[in-house]
Amino acid sequence: MQKRIEGLWDCAYCGTKEIKARFDTCPGCGKARGIDTEFYMPEDTEAATLTEAEKARTTNEPDWLCEYCDTYNRADVDICRKCGSRRKDSKDTYGTLHKLTGLFFGKKNKEQ
Repeated sequence: MQKRIEGLWDCAYCGTKEIKARFDTCPGCGKARGIDTEFYMPEDTEAATLTEAEKARTTNEPDWLCEYCDTYNRADVDICRKCGSRRKDSKDTYGTLHKLTGLFFGKKNKEQ
């Protein structure tokens, strides 16, 4: 069976570290992650391996950016959580945007 490991990100606003990738807002300050958010793999990948129940609630699809209000939305929703616009009206996904900016999941250099 294939392992799925959840990546992490750090909040640029309040400095909260190692936020799980499934969260699109910081649990410390409530600010949403932005296009410049870089994801990285945890040092202990065994501890970060998702359980079967967690894997069932995730997707490999990229999150998407609302064409109307520039809000990031999770891959598993088809309606923007902020303005109610439909996903099919949006051109870019989070993955597409990261290809344009050169920022890729798992490529963060923690010493930058």
